[in-house]
Amino acid sequence: MNEPNPYAAPQYASEMPMPQLQPQLVGGLWRHGKLLVMHKMAPLPDRCVKSNEPATRRLVRKLSWHHPAISLTVLVSPLIYIILALILQKKATIQIAMTDRWFAKRRRAMLIGWGMVLASIGMFVGAFAIGDNHGDIAMAAVLLSFPVFLTGAIYGMIAARMVKPKKIDDNYVWLKGVHPSFLESLPPWPYGM
Repeated sequence: MNEPNPYAAPQYASEMPMPQLQPQLVGGLWRHGKLLVMHKMAPLPDRCVKSNEPATRRLVRKLSWHHPAISLTVLVSPLIYIILALILQKKATIQIAMTDRWFAKRRRAMLIGWGMVLASIGMFVGAFAIGDNHGDIAMAAVLLSFPVFLTGAIYGMIAARMVKPKKIDDNYVWLKGVHPSFLESLPPWPYGM
């Protein structure tokens, strides 16, 4: 008799073994042109979303999206934009499967981005350290530190992003950046956008 023990500590999902899913048994996934459409609760198969090769790891992504028209409010007031974006955003948490090669590419992009950001901070601080002794060099370092900072931050965010939400609603997520072979294995999305 294997009756549940009412006094036992609760079992959490992280303690339970993850079932191995067969691609043909995975439901809630479709393709819509170059987009992957997935139900928010649907698991992705153990195939890399970037190369369609057998995956070795999973990466948890917390996605958020708001309608692009909300971005126009930044012209009126950045504060209004921030408030509207926070209130009207849709969220989803997914686990994407990836190979070690794509994990390494992501890590490298993050290191380059952070390296540039830290180098720009070092340039800025160094400019004040040399100060009056080398005024022209200090001014050039200060001026150069801003574009290096922005370039590093933008590069790190874009290059390290593996998938990007095109749209999120209450039940579904539309993702860009998925390998075409991965998409070809999925049935077509039967509805409109």
